[in-house]
Amino acid sequence: MANRDRTIENLITRLTRLPGIGPKTAERLAYHLLRIEADEALQLAKAIEDVRAAVKSCSRCCQLDAQDPCSICSDPAREPAMLLVVEDPREVARFEDVGYRGLYHVLQGRLSQLEGVRPEDLTTDHLLARVRSGAFTEVCLATNPDLEGEGTARVLAERLTPLGVKVTRLARGLPAGASIAQVSRSILADAIEGRRTLS
Repeated sequence: MANRDRTIENLITRLTRLPGIGPKTAERLAYHLLRIEADEALQLAKAIEDVRAAVKSCSRCCQLDAQDPCSICSDPAREPAMLLVVEDPREVARFEDVGYRGLYHVLQGRLSQLEGVRPEDLTTDHLLARVRSGAFTEVCLATNPDLEGEGTARVLAERLTPLGVKVTRLARGLPAGASIAQVSRSILADAIEGRRTLS
């Protein structure tokens, strides 16, 4: 926009670099930040500054936390022989919500040929070193069930299996409340493959 101030343009450009924020949303957010009280906008800037200064990657699991080792790795009540491998730090919170009590390893992404993400771009070497230490009896690959997630799990399984650890994958199948007539073929195939005995 020719008549827009350079500083506003710069803010909009910065906001569009955030995931899921397109030009229109960035413009709306920029003008919102200009409309609210200056103190409120500056509190947002301060919160960003504070979190960038305080939060770091855990030297054990690569989870983001204000302490190192992180609060999960430091918890003596965790199941030390079980390791759950996730793509993103956000997924740790989801598994915590459902009561998982083992340890984690955060890959900080997933393999993607289109984006040029290779195993060495992730925390793969760190994962392999942790497993070689012999502390784990099972490594569950909890990557997303999409093309990149499946590819990532396959590559990791190839590298982990020779280390003598049990390598598992999250179960998949019919979501609760789903209609069999309406689910995709791949979901139905996974449900048949992952069937279990009724107790």
